[in-house]
Amino acid sequence: MSYPFQLADRSRILWDPALRVGQTYVALAQRTGEQYGLPTGLTENDRLGGSDVDPAVFQEFTQGVYDGYCSTNNFVLHGLLRGLLLPSIVMLEKGGGSIARKHEREDGLLENLDAYVRVMWTD
Repeated sequence: MSYPFQLADRSRILWDPALRVGQTYVALAQRTGEQYGLPTGLTENDRLGGSDVDPAVFQEFTQGVYDGYCSTNNFVLHGLLRGLLLPSIVMLEKGGGSIARKHEREDGLLENLDAYVRVMWTD
């Protein structure tokens, strides 16, 4: 069983992880969104059992979490946010979005992005 993430207009599946992986990602995103005062852009999709992704809202969410990551040097917080940010950036880019990067503040955040792209491949 899986937990597909698709664009809200249902034109593209962005990621189709295992059920528990998808549910864990949504739980992390929702709580982090609450912490940062950001809507996630994720809406439960009863038809598919996954989430619809509003690309504009999801881009703001991902950018906000990324900016939060870049605003601190806290090693533990970096580790916690990295697990949410990497799949978020992959989905965002697959949906045609991007983040405004602060290369000097990333502290190695995107070193494993290519690996995430490969394992989250859906086409």
